[in-house]
Amino acid sequence: MNNILKLLCNNTKNIVSSHLSFFENNAYEIRLRINSPVEMKSTTGDFFLDLNKKTKNNIDGYYLIKKSDIEETIAKLTLNSIHAFEKEMQNGYITIEGGHRVGLGGDCIYDKDKFNGFKNITSLNIRIAREFKGCSEKFLKYLFTSDRIYNTLIVGPPLSGKTTLIRDIACFISDGANSPYFQGCDITLIDERGELSAIYNGIPQMYVGRRTDILAYCMKKEGFTMSIRALSPRVIISDELGSKDDFEIIQYALKSGVNVITTAHGFDMEDIKKNLYLKNIIENNFFERIVILNGSKSPTTIKQIYDISNDRMIYDDGD
Repeated sequence: MNNILKLLCNNTKNIVSSHLSFFENNAYEIRLRINSPVEMKSTTGDFFLDLNKKTKNNIDGYYLIKKSDIEETIAKLTLNSIHAFEKEMQNGYITIEGGHRVGLGGDCIYDKDKFNGFKNITSLNIRIAREFKGCSEKFLKYLFTSDRIYNTLIVGPPLSGKTTLIRDIACFISDGANSPYFQGCDITLIDERGELSAIYNGIPQMYVGRRTDILAYCMKKEGFTMSIRALSPRVIISDELGSKDDFEIIQYALKSGVNVITTAHGFDMEDIKKNLYLKNIIENNFFERIVILNGSKSPTTIKQIYDISNDRMIYDDGD
């Protein structure tokens, strides 16, 4: 939080600082919108903040964010060089030191049919990056053995901790584990959106393992091909399946003898099958394990694990 505070405009910094003792360990988003109060999202709820330490869903009497506050914050986030972040902003966000991601809202600019960035930025969503080292450890026995890694799909809604969980799994597979024993192996991490490793100025802000090669801001289709041809991984780890190309690239990896661990948006098995591309992948038995996460109220916690090969549930947190 201290790294984020120094990048906020003075007005917002003072407001957030006055609530740090309450939010420091459980906040996951700070939202700034012109003409609205500062909003803090946390595992205990969503709150509007003000200097008098009020935290409730009532904006009367609260400090309202001004355009100058947004502009000052953007200047700090981009080190007064917004042009250096133009390419990244075309994805709708920027990544800052520490691996935190700042989502952008405002007037969208298009070059013909291609989104080309923002003219006026009117809102910021600062997603607080956290490492929960060891959060996957008690579930490793479902994902690999001493000599085998299961092709795994991790499913969860937004903010359920998919990225955090898969990053932790990557560390164990890359570095090795004790229970179950696993020596460790070479991994390629295809970090299409820069979230898994949180690359900033060419340096990963998050630890992803000592046997891990990172392809940052690389499209999955090219990443899978380049990785298999040049980096010789035993496992490819990526984020967010759900496009029409995914069937071919997963099939290519499996036929090449490479295991795949990846994620997808969804609430449960039925939900992900509504995506025709994912349904096709699942019904062709590309994955041996499907992990379902609980949701945003308890990020990184696992609700269910399915053994797809044998058509059975092997873990249920309700048992």
